[in-house]
Amino acid sequence: MIAEPLHRATLDLLARVGVRVESTPALELLAARQVRIDMALRRVYPDARQIEAMLGTAPRTFPVYGRQTDRPLIIGGDTPHIIAGGASVRVLDLDGRYVTATWGHLRQFITLLDALPCIHLLLNQVDPAEETQHYYLRLAAEMLIGSPKPCALQAQNGADVTAMVAMAACIRGSRGALADRPLFVTGTNAEPPLCIPAHAAEVLMTASAAGVPCGLGDYVMMGITAPVTTAGALVQRNAVQLTALLLIQLVHPGAPCYYSAASGAGCLRTLNSVTANPQAVHLVRLATQQGRFYGLPVWAIAPTDARQPDSQAACERTIFLQTVMDAGASLIQGPTSMMDQMMLSSFAQAIIDHDIIGYLLAARQNTTVNADTLAAEAIQEVVTDAAYAEMKFAAHPHTVDHLRDDAWRPLAFAYDTFAEWQRHGGMSLVERATSVARDLLDHHQPEPVGSDLAAEIRRIAEVAR
Repeated sequence: MIAEPLHRATLDLLARVGVRVESTPALELLAARQVRIDMALRRVYPDARQIEAMLGTAPRTFPVYGRQTDRPLIIGGDTPHIIAGGASVRVLDLDGRYVTATWGHLRQFITLLDALPCIHLLLNQVDPAEETQHYYLRLAAEMLIGSPKPCALQAQNGADVTAMVAMAACIRGSRGALADRPLFVTGTNAEPPLCIPAHAAEVLMTASAAGVPCGLGDYVMMGITAPVTTAGALVQRNAVQLTALLLIQLVHPGAPCYYSAASGAGCLRTLNSVTANPQAVHLVRLATQQGRFYGLPVWAIAPTDARQPDSQAACERTIFLQTVMDAGASLIQGPTSMMDQMMLSSFAQAIIDHDIIGYLLAARQNTTVNADTLAAEAIQEVVTDAAYAEMKFAAHPHTVDHLRDDAWRPLAFAYDTFAEWQRHGGMSLVERATSVARDLLDHHQPEPVGSDLAAEIRRIAEVAR
């Protein structure tokens, strides 16, 4: 187990180098709680005792709810939940064209992802290019209105979080009801190496005070914004994670929060990000295991660097997703077509990714062993009763009784015979996925939020600042 030595190395890094925190209110709060501060350098140096106290108050699980359901997703533990991949600036559309992302594309993806049962939370799939006021608030409004599923909302600063809380409180009826049954998780990003910008600290502090589950992304690129060695990159980003979580818990002990494991590699020839090579998989797996070592819910990713739905996309997505599931990730962002260094989204790939997710979730289910599932009587009857000689177990009531126990219903993967496949046009996987996406966009209608409530949410987004 290497988590313990990595933890000790992180404490040493915090003592020697610390983490730059650019928010004065955050520095003042940390200083008031006896965290060592260098105000001139704006660096904080949490010690082992303070980190241990933080881990003692940070919850091991937290709930997040959809708009109309009383059955929450429990984030943490051994059950992975899938977040729609997000924030790409280009779209591979249904006609095979690469186009700039628009607000229309965002609404299309919200509809498509709402229809996919293996997608548990919605993050904005694209970042529309059109300029608009209150950008992140408009994104939040589109998502809260467009789907009843729980959301993961990006925030630029504390004011964004405050407005998002007001929007969600309209749906819940009050801020207290929202704190009891949160509709969204939020977060923002650090600035590697070892820096929490002022706006990021604001997001964490505001969300924590409001009871909104939150965390801090720290997407490092190994060899560029973090050491090229996996252990070094892990320790660097772990120092930021522990500092961010300390800040969250000092604002509100027991506040729901997550440990972020999302990171990648770097291409030293171009200095660009590489999101899905083995080095990136290794780092995200190690970071996920580190977060689980602390007993925290972990946000991981499963992207692909492929630029179209192809064999590379399927390989990278499946391996990355399986790896972080096995490592214990609680929230997994990306497996709905987050492609091309996170810059591209594809409707067809979203359908293919959904089948990959469903495949892996079905394959990891535990086997139930009891008198009924052992099927001793059914076996005996099929072996001894001539009535079952032709159809065997296919004709036995036991098979009918358990027909849907482990049912996996792919949307685009095909398991028909060669003759049936030819009879239906001999379509490729991408062609089938494109057809499924078209059909869902034409016919699926997300549960509406109500016109008056939608208008109020949009009003809050427009006047929040």
